[in-house]
Amino acid sequence: MSLSLAGGLAVLALIDSTSIGTLVLPIWLMLQHGRLLAGRIGAFLLVVALFYWAMGLALLAGAVTFGDQIEAFLTTEGGSWLLLLVGLALFGISWKIPGKKAAVARQEARKRGEEVPRGRLDRWRERAMTDQRSGKSVVALAALAVLAAAAEIPTMLPYLAGIGLLSAADLGGVAQAGVLFGYCLVMVAPAAVLLTVRLAVGTRLDGALRRLGDFLEREAGETIGWLIGIGGAILALKAGSEIFGF
Repeated sequence: MSLSLAGGLAVLALIDSTSIGTLVLPIWLMLQHGRLLAGRIGAFLLVVALFYWAMGLALLAGAVTFGDQIEAFLTTEGGSWLLLLVGLALFGISWKIPGKKAAVARQEARKRGEEVPRGRLDRWRERAMTDQRSGKSVVALAALAVLAAAAEIPTMLPYLAGIGLLSAADLGGVAQAGVLFGYCLVMVAPAAVLLTVRLAVGTRLDGALRRLGDFLEREAGETIGWLIGIGGAILALKAGSEIFGF
């Protein structure tokens, strides 16, 4: 594997490591009241990494098996119309992603002591992190990890770019799978480092973790929305130029 490919994949993986599922939610779990259940947070990160790895393997297999057919189809008029619809859909989705204002409003409400509506993620976090040796906690933890990863599928542009680089690289199937697994480990590495530091210094890190989590919560949605909107607009304009000739 070339140095340029390794460097490009490392940068993309580090960008992915700042997402909701790979960093914000693990920080959220570290700040759960009561005893820090480091093993469960580690299991959460492992499930997220394995989910992305399995999905990446499926995408790589599809790219290798049907890559030529897909590329040929996308050059047709029908393919251009499909790309136009996908681009418009992505642009529309970008406006539905909660941005900075919504995150700031939630954080200000918590500071004032107001009750913030609890969603499914809140309930699953509470069930997953309760100090009980029950199968329900394990199931809730796995469900939380899978839901967090799956919810970000529409926003995983860096990951898809990494898959594209890997599929175009001159590597065998086993090597591609190994590199992809390393990519997924890098995605969860920052959260694992924070967990290790949190175990070492105890609750003294909680203030910094809370500020980091709040910052990521404020910025992540807006940044992801901009990325998806710009990507969708570029895709729609490119497809429109093929269809309408402008």
